[in-house]
Amino acid sequence: MTALLRRLNPAVPRGVLPLLAGLIWGSVATMLFVRSGGWLLASSSSTAVLAIAAGTSMGVFLIRRAFTPLVRKNLVRLAARPDRACLFSMFAWRSWLIALVMSVGGVMARHSSAPRPLLAAMYIGMGLSLGAGAFLYFRSLRGGRGADA
Repeated sequence: MTALLRRLNPAVPRGVLPLLAGLIWGSVATMLFVRSGGWLLASSSSTAVLAIAAGTSMGVFLIRRAFTPLVRKNLVRLAARPDRACLFSMFAWRSWLIALVMSVGGVMARHSSAPRPLLAAMYIGMGLSLGAGAFLYFRSLRGGRGADA
């Protein structure tokens, strides 16, 4: 049974994991920006400016308080992985569960009657946070200060 599990394990070189994590976070950030941009284009300019300001403030707060420490912790965890690690080990199981909950929450919010500028502000904040995290993952690939900044 162990041999079968080992053969089915989608193992990749450990150094690929931060790249994959950055690509996933960057892709989600891009999707959030595109969706929020569509909502803001349908809003008045003053509403759009307020939503952008609120989202940017939220993003700056989340980057400093939550996402930068999370990326640092994950980069340390990834560095301790074996030379070949499971593809899905780029994130801890808890992070995969949080991503699932956030994705379901985002779908529910989009299908709710919440004002679109409010959702745009939240999407901008999350997009900035994920984009900054992606940058840290990519920077770690170049030997930058991703894990120890």
